[in-house]
Parts: sequence; structure tokens; C-alpha cells
Amino acid sequence: MIVNQDRSISNPCVEEWPTITVITPVYNRADLLEHCIVSVLDQDYPKLEYGIVDGGSTDGSVDLVRRYEDKLAFWLSEPDDGQADGLNKGFRRATGELVCWLNADDFFYPGALEAAAEAYVADPDAPFFFGNGFRVDRSGRQVAEFFPEGRVHFRRDALVFGLNYILQPSTFIRRAALEQIGLLDATLHYGFDTDLWLKLSALRSPQPIRKCLAASREYDETKTATGSFARAEELRRIAERHAGVAATPGSICYYLDTLHRAASSNPEIFPRAYLKALELFWAVTARLLDRYGARSDGFPLND
Repeated sequence: MIVNQDRSISNPCVEEWPTITVITPVYNRADLLEHCIVSVLDQDYPKLEYGIVDGGSTDGSVDLVRRYEDKLAFWLSEPDDGQADGLNKGFRRATGELVCWLNADDFFYPGALEAAAEAYVADPDAPFFFGNGFRVDRSGRQVAEFFPEGRVHFRRDALVFGLNYILQPSTFIRRAALEQIGLLDATLHYGFDTDLWLKLSALRSPQPIRKCLAASREYDETKTATGSFARAEELRRIAERHAGVAATPGSICYYLDTLHRAASSNPEIFPRAYLKALELFWAVTARLLDRYGARSDGFPLND
């Protein structure tokens, strides 16, 4: 079911807008899921296809999904082999020209889908479109704007040799391009989005959207926060896959960040002098990012 809402068309481009498929993956996030769902449905977008893929929740998430099933194009609840595998199940059902995923703990800001549609109309051959947004805490309170000073910009060398600076919940993918590269790599657990942006941007440069489209919740239970050295190693392997070298300045910076967190939590093993030496090496490594058009924090420099 595609939600076609009756509303007056004041924007002449509306008739050209694409169908947008939004997929929400969820696993035991009943406390945050409804905020996510409502943020999608409240977009008032006339060509919305919304699907929810549950990984077999036991906390009441499925009961919550059932309350909204008359607004959904599809939903399913079954065990999967990880988030990427679950998302691929949703993408295989998608019919929209644009597809995206919004995790159950993230949410859209008003006008996000409209901004993506306008970007698509302006450049329908771009592989993906990515916008700005905010880092928020578990309660949804804004902590910081994602792109420093709102400078949404793309440089592929900064992505290959640096860090992932694409805000995933603010990103919309041309479905034909996603199918061309074979969907998400379901063998990846932490960095399948990084791998995806690198594969898609190898086809053609994406288009930035200089608006705040979504919020990314950052709290202790997220995969990003708990991934530790397993996440660091997976990101190193992804960087090796695309850069052709065993380690990049970006993957080393991420490893040093992970090591610094671990060492800081164990002062009886790692004294302050060790941390200071680690911070010095980290700073020297971060300065290498400038060679690839990135700031020391990984965000791309403007051309």
C-alpha cells in the first residue's frame, strides 16, 4: 500500500516527486519506536511507501506496529541474520524510486521527504542524496548539529581514506543504484552503511541537501557505542576493501579513539602518561586527513 494523501498541490514539482520507500528496522525498541513511526507518517508526503521490518522483538514492539498497520505498505516480524539482512528484506519489497531506512531510535524532522523529493527531481541520476541533521540524546534533546556550521559537502577521497561523515537517517538512495550494487552487504554488522556510501559514490557523486532532515539518537546501548574493537576492525576491513591499503588514516583514527576509550576506563593499567602519548599520536594521524580533503574530525573540506 502506498499512502496517497489528498492535499492541494501548490508546488508545481509535486507531480514529479518520486515514491519514497521508508524502511524502519526494529528489534526490542518499543520505548522509542512510536516516535519514529509518527515522524514518518506526519511527513504528509503524498507518495509514501512505509514498511517496518522487525527482527523478532519480544518487548511489545510488534504490538505497537500492529496499531499502525493500516498506514503501512508492509511489515514483517521474524528472526534475521543482522540488521543489514533485515533491511535487505525490506528493500526487496520496495517500489519507490527513492528508498531509505530510519532506525527505530531515530526520527525525521518535518519536511524531510519533501526535501529529498526536490533534490531527486533536480538530479534524478544521483546515486544518493544526503542531508544535515542533529545528534540528539535518548530523550530527543538536540546535542549538536551534525555537519559543523551546516556545511553539507561531499568528497569521495575524504570518505575512502578518512571517516564516515554521512548522516544515515538523513540519506535517501536511488533504488536503481542500490540494486545495481547488490543491496547491503549482510556480512557486515557495524559498517554496512559506510560500505554502501563507498559503493554508491563509485558510480557517481551524490547530491548534498543543505537542510536538517533527521535526528540520530546517541546513547550507551547503540551499536556504535558498544561495538568497541569489533567495530574498529570491521571499519578497517571496509577501508581496506575500498582504498586498497591495509589501514587508512581514518581507520587508524577510529582505532585510536576506541583504544583511548578503553584505556581511559582502565587507569590502573594505562596511566595518564600513556594516554597523553596516545593523544599525541592520534592528533598527528588526524592531521593526515588533510591530504584527502578532510578536517581532523573527518568532515570534508569545501573545494
